[in-house]
Amino acid sequence: MRKYLILSTLIVLVLALSLLVTGCQASKDPSDGKVVQADTIDDEKNEQKEENKNKEEISEEEKRAEYEKKIAEREALEEQRKKDLGDFYVPLLPLDDNREIKKVEAKGLFVTGNVAGMPVDKANVQLYADYTRALHEKNNTKINELKSQADNLNKFEKILGIAVATEINTLVIDVKDDDGRMTYKSNIAIVEQVEADKNPRIKDVKALIELLKEYDIYPIARIVTFKDKNFASHRTDHAIQLKSGGVWRDNKGVAWVNPYDKFVWDYNIAIAKEAVLNGFEEIQFDYIRFPDNAKKYNPITDFPGRDGRAKDEAIEDFLEYAKQELEPYKVNIAADVFGVITKSWDDKPEDIGQTWRKMARSIDYMCPMIYPSHYSTGWYGYKVPDQEPYGVLAGALKEAIERNASLKNPPVIRPWIQGFTATWVPGYIKYNPKEVREQILAGKELGINEYLVWNASNVYDPLAYFPMEAENNVIHPAKRPDKEKDLIGRTPESVLKDYLSAEKNKVYSKMYLLTPIKDRVFDYEEFKASIESLNLKLIKFDVREYTLIDENNAEVKLSYEYSQQIDDKELKAVNEEDTWKLKKENGIWKVVRPEIKPVEEQIQATN
Repeated sequence: MRKYLILSTLIVLVLALSLLVTGCQASKDPSDGKVVQADTIDDEKNEQKEENKNKEEISEEEKRAEYEKKIAEREALEEQRKKDLGDFYVPLLPLDDNREIKKVEAKGLFVTGNVAGMPVDKANVQLYADYTRALHEKNNTKINELKSQADNLNKFEKILGIAVATEINTLVIDVKDDDGRMTYKSNIAIVEQVEADKNPRIKDVKALIELLKEYDIYPIARIVTFKDKNFASHRTDHAIQLKSGGVWRDNKGVAWVNPYDKFVWDYNIAIAKEAVLNGFEEIQFDYIRFPDNAKKYNPITDFPGRDGRAKDEAIEDFLEYAKQELEPYKVNIAADVFGVITKSWDDKPEDIGQTWRKMARSIDYMCPMIYPSHYSTGWYGYKVPDQEPYGVLAGALKEAIERNASLKNPPVIRPWIQGFTATWVPGYIKYNPKEVREQILAGKELGINEYLVWNASNVYDPLAYFPMEAENNVIHPAKRPDKEKDLIGRTPESVLKDYLSAEKNKVYSKMYLLTPIKDRVFDYEEFKASIESLNLKLIKFDVREYTLIDENNAEVKLSYEYSQQIDDKELKAVNEEDTWKLKKENGIWKVVRPEIKPVEEQIQATN
């Protein structure tokens, strides 16, 4: 019996030990409660790691293959582009260039290639920045300490110092200048052929751009487009021609290239593309026009490739083409225009190819050159416009805003302002910091905070780039409490008066500007014809009070009398109390014109 108990105990101990060992070698799967052997789990983990590793390797291989595929496709594309573009070939942006179009509220200065090519010592830049601040703070001790050194710095070091110390954040740098000369060495075949880059003044343009980046300066490439005596002299077949034979020259003896000529377009656009590759963020086309004094040269010149187009169609077509060609380069496009373009209509009477609404559709920035010294007696009511920097800028910019508001996607208005003294103008005044700031103030009061300052000598007074006290209280017109006024200060009542006065005097361009975009066609001649086809004559009108429905809608009460000639009969539409609607579009009040229905009464027309 005792032996039996001992044997039973041993059996129980063996079984217990067996279960204990099994428990140490097993774990429970939390997902389904099954018991899984530990070595099985380790195997599965190792297999998973191997599988993940293989996936990573496959993923990296796929990425590498995809990248190599893109490189091969790009190489093939570039080879095709070389064939298609020939001497105008410029590579696309590198595949790894992920730049985005930058938007900057530019406050800038003009810089020639000569000045931009000057050597820069960063210590000198900082010295001039300190000197500039001392001038602003009227710290005479600091001024006296730094003045002699500051005076001896080169122009470019001074300009950079101004940018460091003031609101200046942009430089417009010559890439192709007024003579058609490149300011740096180019890799474009056609540029080399016409020797445009023969004596570059900027030795290392990419180093220049890197320097500007260090100072957080927005770089704009100025390309003088159709005034190009270098190209015109090397490729005379692409210049403006004399009907009698040979190349036409202006009264200074300068030959211009032909703005109708696509060969000329491709030349300038190739230079623009290369400027982007060198780091410029914006292309600014200057002299994007025909020569002035058109009445004198029109009868004696010939423009091959014109094909019946008006001059402003050539400029419009060039900008549209430039926009298309530059799209892959992710760059802003700007155009400089005569200041008077804010007032003139359909390139009349200037006849230089610049019409605001036609140019505006293909650019990001419109830069009217509103230099008071360039306006003659009578402009904006001034005997000597040069003496009225604030008034001239205010007058021209109001016109520019009104024109811009007639477009679905208007460009930003960024005026060139006067930073020089026009000693040749009878009655001129000296343009000191006060005169420069008055121009800037005029823009600010109209909601235009951007500006570019022109001084051909690149001599800038640093005190001109600190806001004056009058600017501190300026409120953007769209944010002012008087919501009944539009961006240029007009009420619904005054706009309706302007509209009806324009109709009465057949100033259809004004009616065009004051008509909502959806209520008219873009083509002005078609719009004009549609108004004339109504055969309505406004005899008289009286605009009364208005009611503001909300900040963008108003109703105006008025009376009017129209006549309408139909065959040998005259109909009349008389309304002693009507209400017309106005809406604010792009910040400008526009007239929602109702249908005018002549009354049934018919009056025999007099012979």
